[in-house]
Amino acid sequence: MTPGEPAWFTLPVPRWSDGAALAGLQARAGATRHELILAAARRFACQGYHATSLVQVVEDCGRTKGALFFHFGSKSALGWAVVGEVHASWEDIAERIAARHLDPLQTLLVVYDAQIGRLMYDPVVQGGLRVMREDPGMQADRNTWVEGWRAESEVLLARARADGLLTADTDPAAVSTTLLSTVVGHHYLAEAQPDGPTTWERMTTTWRGLLPAIAVRPWVTRWSDSGWSHRPAPTAEPYERARREGVSDRV
Repeated sequence: MTPGEPAWFTLPVPRWSDGAALAGLQARAGATRHELILAAARRFACQGYHATSLVQVVEDCGRTKGALFFHFGSKSALGWAVVGEVHASWEDIAERIAARHLDPLQTLLVVYDAQIGRLMYDPVVQGGLRVMREDPGMQADRNTWVEGWRAESEVLLARARADGLLTADTDPAAVSTTLLSTVVGHHYLAEAQPDGPTTWERMTTTWRGLLPAIAVRPWVTRWSDSGWSHRPAPTAEPYERARREGVSDRV
């Protein structure tokens, strides 16, 4: 790493990524669409998908029902837009992580950090997951999201083993399933015990115990010397700022 270059484990934050939906829209209309998605996501996360009304959404962002129905024909369409942004913004993050050309285990660590940061602080992700959990029509989408995370982990672990970074008896499928289950458990405990360790802190402890058991010693030494253990934890402000970008002031 050259002086001034970001560390390999620098946390990527989301950007608005619903480009297909914005195609052909003027900047002001695109900003309105983002305002509505963000307002809906916050409401969904706070009080649930079914308990949220369209009146609340338009009041929260100071828009009209006419503006809402110009972009979304129904509450379901608005919910799907929030969920779609969850997926699209992750694809953008994944591409940016891949562009770092890290080794597979480093990539795995950044992927989990990025996902955990989103779970903790990205209002669109928090709202989208609530929609996926509460709307029966989105159960398949939720399963796809979960399985996609697990499968991505298995691919990275398999690459790491092929590259000689993991012990020969490490099972990528078993480890990937365990990792995802661990994150889910940590996130549940962190929410149930708000005065206890955060999801980020709990998962950091997990990595410190797991990686020396499955990775080869030279990799573990490089990882320990890289400064990863002292990487800064995510905070809400970058996620809030990222979601405000592209939402212009109305005239």
